[in-house]
Amino acid sequence: MTRRITFDYDQAYYPAAPQIEITVDGYDPEYEPVALSAFADSGADGTMLPREVLEAVGAEYADTVILRGTAGGVQQLDRYTIRVRIGSQTIHGVEAVATGRGSEPILGRDVLNAFVITLNGPANITEIALD
Repeated sequence: MTRRITFDYDQAYYPAAPQIEITVDGYDPEYEPVALSAFADSGADGTMLPREVLEAVGAEYADTVILRGTAGGVQQLDRYTIRVRIGSQTIHGVEAVATGRGSEPILGRDVLNAFVITLNGPANITEIALD
């Protein structure tokens, strides 16, 4: 039987925004994982996390990439290798882009595509099926 977990939308946004509670781990045993809430963004190719989160978990630098935003702007940003846990399921080898301090954490398709996710707008909940 498939287990399901649900997360409430963030009502601070209009319209309300789908959020998922995640735990980020940088693979370094000297650093504790960090739990946080992230936007579920199926329009984002990859996961983007504030630099302070990546530093807090001791994430290892992977490379520098050039990203093009939805408005056409281009940025050169660093990527770090992490693992992301949602409920009891862990996605390994996620290469998260470091964004500015205090920016919103975003889960992109690199993580979202590992799950069956239902965005139930009328109920303001995100539902994830776990194996």
